Amino acid sequence: MKQNTEELIKKHAYFNRKFFARWARLYDYEKYILFPIRKRAAELMDLPVGNKIIDVATGTGAQSCMLAKQGYNVVGLDLSPEMLEQAKKKLLPSLPLRFIHADATDIPFAANTFDGASISLCLHDMPYEIRLLVLKEMKRVVKPNGHIMIIDYREPQHGLRAYLLHLIVRKLETPMYQDFIKRGLDSHLKTVHLKPFRQKIIWGSIQVKVYKN
Repeated sequence: MKQNTEELIKKHAYFNRKFFARWARLYDYEKYILFPIRKRAAELMDLPVGNKIIDVATGTGAQSCMLAKQGYNVVGLDLSPEMLEQAKKKLLPSLPLRFIHADATDIPFAANTFDGASISLCLHDMPYEIRLLVLKEMKRVVKPNGHIMIIDYREPQHGLRAYLLHLIVRKLETPMYQDFIKRGLDSHLKTVHLKPFRQKIIWGSIQVKVYKN
């Protein structure tokens, strides 16, 4: 079983690097579309200013940057060097923010290091087993009663608009999206024993949920 898991991690890391290396420059333009979501999500984290947050699978660092602007001390982590190259362009002397290259299935920090953790619009790009490993690692590095925030797609709701949006997103996203939607975010969090205590639905299709560790 351990060997199978290690092989899956290697395969996903290879896919991640190849896929996101191609799109790193374009991904940064999503900030113009997703700015309202990222701002609202940062507000929902609702921890004391100065608390330490790890933003997992930070990509080009948009959510990390927004959390830092809220006054949190943020570490953004990603597996893609190309994504991190774009993220580091957001570094400013006034922002308590840094980025590191690491695998979210093996976060290089001790248990209970952070007051909170976040992951935004990334779980759906991972195989199921990897999603669970990442969530467990987030739980491990966050202190008891710390906040864990997840932003991702909502399962399609009834109605033509929701269905059409789902079809469009399915075409644009990686093959893992379908499995994520089929299982639903709540089933993942139930498996790793997290229950939401604060949530917000944005644009009818994006869910922001904050959990207590």
